[in-house]
Amino acid sequence: MQYVALILIAGLWAAFLLPSFFDHRNRAPKTTTRDFARTKRVLEQVSSAQPGGEDYVRRHAQLKRQRILSALALSALLTLVVATWTGALAWLWLTIAVDVALAGYITLLLYMKQQSLVPRATVVPIESLQPAAVAEEVPVHTDSLTVRVIAG
Repeated sequence: MQYVALILIAGLWAAFLLPSFFDHRNRAPKTTTRDFARTKRVLEQVSSAQPGGEDYVRRHAQLKRQRILSALALSALLTLVVATWTGALAWLWLTIAVDVALAGYITLLLYMKQQSLVPRATVVPIESLQPAAVAEEVPVHTDSLTVRVIAG
């Protein structure tokens, strides 16, 4: 009976001491850094999964372009194999048409990439600009047809 009581007391002490020991190790700097990085990755995934967000639209547009490019490349390869295997002139013309479509699509993708790399000038609305100098009242001469531009 005495041993059972000692085992129960030791078990209670272990139940109270072991969680604090393991919790202390979880608060180590390396662990908190890993937790922060993991949380940051999860938040990035959530923000990129928001429909209508810029990252979401960009990622899905890129996936769509990749699918179209791979479908064109696969169809070019398949039509070439069929044209070679059957020796039919119609399949050869179809292969050439698919190859032209593939080349045109790659050209379009490269053009779009080149256009996205060109720096754009920022447009500032005219209403938001403050006048450089306050125009002083200029006496209006009715006999003169000249125009004076102030702070122009």
